[in-house]
Amino acid sequence: MRLRRILPLFLGVWLLAATTVFAENMQFVDAVGPTGYYVDVDSISYSTTTEMQPNNAKKTYDLVQAQVAVIKARTNRRYIYQMQFNKEKMVYRILSSKVQVYDSKQFVEQTEEATPELPFVASSPMQTVVDFIYEQPRNK
Repeated sequence: MRLRRILPLFLGVWLLAATTVFAENMQFVDAVGPTGYYVDVDSISYSTTTEMQPNNAKKTYDLVQAQVAVIKARTNRRYIYQMQFNKEKMVYRILSSKVQVYDSKQFVEQTEEATPELPFVASSPMQTVVDFIYEQPRNK
């Protein structure tokens, strides 16, 4: 008898927790053909880094991190990246990534290895993603 009362309560709490943990606030940014670019606006965070320059001077750069999803309709895949952008240097790093079958949401690949800094150009989708991120309010 107790199980009948507790089980629905437990399942309700578990469902609420599961949807909260996996909740995303993905906003559409741009599309190039059948490929769409999205940013989870709730994942945006800002930091700084200081690097030594060739002339031995220190330079501080603003960094922004966000979860970015790239959906490729032709291959039925959703690529979810935790990314870090340096707008001034026009470079980005992929800090971790997951590949998901779009229809079933099943993960088929995952890596926690960060890439080296990769450049992007002003006409690339990454520039559009960076511009979108910097347009978001900094409430955090």
